[in-house]
Amino acid sequence: MDDPAPDSSDVAQRTQQAQAQSKALRERVARTAEVVAETEQEVARVHRKLADQGGLLAAEAREHADRAEDVAVKERAEAARLRRAEPG
Repeated sequence: MDDPAPDSSDVAQRTQQAQAQSKALRERVARTAEVVAETEQEVARVHRKLADQGGLLAAEAREHADRAEDVAVKERAEAARLRRAEPG
């Protein structure tokens, strides 16, 4: 009482659907990474502005700006990597 072997056309169709879903999901994650990058870039801009005003927290604001810019660069790189990725 073995289960019948799946129809190869059914398997191919499910494979194509899974690949399409995977591609769509990668694109959504890439768009999200870009939004995160834009947000981090804005955070960096605000912290640089605060740092330029001087004061006791200027050095800390510069550090926050540097970290935010680093995150923005990494998120953009991740978005690019996801868009280059092949399914499977």
